[in-house]
Formats: sequence, structure tokens, C-alpha cells
Amino acid sequence: DGLETKIIEFITDPNAVIDKGKWFDFDRLNFETGSTALTAASKAQIANIVAILKAYPAIEIKIGGYTDNVGDRAANLALSDKRARAVRDAIIAGGIDAKRVDAEGYGDKHPIADNATEAGRAKNRRTAISVRAK
Repeated sequence: DGLETKIIEFITDPNAVIDKGKWFDFDRLNFETGSTALTAASKAQIANIVAILKAYPAIEIKIGGYTDNVGDRAANLALSDKRARAVRDAIIAGGIDAKRVDAEGYGDKHPIADNATEAGRAKNRRTAISVRAK
């Protein structure tokens, strides 16, 4: 039920329609606190995404970075963008053509949970993939 399975199911489903509002959250991707450096454990999930993209060469994706609403809004937006681009760079470093991978940070826009609780803020601090072509 992980990210990789969801993406493969989406891209192999002939009835699945490309929708810019459809995002799949990474479930094993983390950064060092306050940093754009991926943790060592995150690299396995990046490698899996690279393998999927190599297996399905028509796929194009966009990486989205998100934060909670705590702290300076502009700083959060910049951090989310740098993190999304760090994931993009890691995917490209795995051998995927840069034309197939876009990235953008959205800061605290598009929350998926209540920022009034720590659990909600934790869910809002995420990185996700949107399939843009298949």
C-alpha cells in the first residue's frame, strides 16, 4: 500500500486520468531537520521511483514540497521548494532525463490536515508526486 504501488497502479490503469490535483505522498522520504538533505533511509524510496520511471519511459512527474503553517511563511515556501528540487535532483542523478521531472514548493498551501494539532502539522509537512504524463 506504499507510494510505489499506488503510482504503478495509477500509471498502468488505462482508466486513470491525468489530473494535476492528484498527488501521491512519499511515505518513506525524510529530510534532515531544517535542511534539504535527504536522510539515508529516504534514498531507497528515491531509487524505487527511479526504477519505476525507467520501466515506464513515457511517465513525466512533478514533485511537490509542502510545510505546515508554523514559522515564517516565506522561509517555509523557500524550504519546501528547495526540498522538492532536492528530490528532483536525486531522481535525475539516478539517470532520469530532467525533462521528465518538474518540482515546485507550495509552502503551507494545500494542507491535508489541521495545522492546529501537532499530528496535523506533521501530515502537512510532506513531499508528493503528481503524474503529469503517462
